[in-house]
Amino acid sequence: MVHKVEADGKANVGYFNPNPIRVSDAQASQADGALKLFVELRDEGYPGCTYRLTYDKAKDQLVGVYYQAAQQQSYEIVFERAP
Repeated sequence: MVHKVEADGKANVGYFNPNPIRVSDAQASQADGALKLFVELRDEGYPGCTYRLTYDKAKDQLVGVYYQAAQQQSYEIVFERAP
């Protein structure tokens, strides 16, 4: 869940699966006319897992890649806005 993005790009992000998981870094930026979001998790079971996301305005979704650090695997993912 993206709560807020500061002017310097620092993002206040919450992550739940289903309980809260510690977010160690979250940064938003603009590149090639698109909003980008980088999120790094640092918690038990999530040591350095990352999300690299791009906002798809037409679909109102965040799409991108989840990197599962312990397994060294990448997965394509999509987040939809909660009602």
